[in-house]
Amino acid sequence: MGCFAVLLFCAVIAAAESISDRTVITGDVMEILRLGETTISKGNSKAVNGRNTIKSDKMTYNKKDSYVSAAGNVRLYSKTDDGEPLEARGDFANYSLQLQQGKLWGKKINIKYFLKDSDKWELNAKEAVIDRNIETLSAYKDVEIITSSGTIYSDNAVFDKKTFSLTAVKENKRPVADVIYDGRKGLYEADEMIFYNSKGDKKIVMNGGVKGKIQMEDKP
Repeated sequence: MGCFAVLLFCAVIAAAESISDRTVITGDVMEILRLGETTISKGNSKAVNGRNTIKSDKMTYNKKDSYVSAAGNVRLYSKTDDGEPLEARGDFANYSLQLQQGKLWGKKINIKYFLKDSDKWELNAKEAVIDRNIETLSAYKDVEIITSSGTIYSDNAVFDKKTFSLTAVKENKRPVADVIYDGRKGLYEADEMIFYNSKGDKKIVMNGGVKGKIQMEDKP
């Protein structure tokens, strides 16, 4: 028989030989295809592999490359090699559990990144690509980056964990930064913005037709 369906409240499948690489799939309805190479889970779907967990309404798991395609209320929880957590939500996702890289998209995705040597930052967009063992993250379409120092709005943004930098460049519209620092409020726009957010070095580098204004805070 090429496929069969199992109706369970909690169905578990070990999808790799070694414990360290094992992927566990759970769901209300499970369908196994191609002699166990592909698993389709529906209802309360969940895939767990080491530091990675994906939850969604429906998902398809490919055992050969540990690849998950998820749809509906997607939630991704992962950690870097340093143990720094990342939380992401979206409508759809394609993600490699072993490589810790993939893509999320939807009407509005939300990503929260907690870094040891940097303040937490939050990102909203319509599409994001996670790469290099979640060391790099690229966001597209209606991007909003929220930090303790302010908010940046852009068509796109690329975050690099090695340099704690986030780069936004003009596509359809110029990046805009609404920031607060040293009792001052600033609103700037430029063709390119590079935001450094390490705890020891916070700054924004702006290039190309920079425009802005500073509002001083009144002190009694």
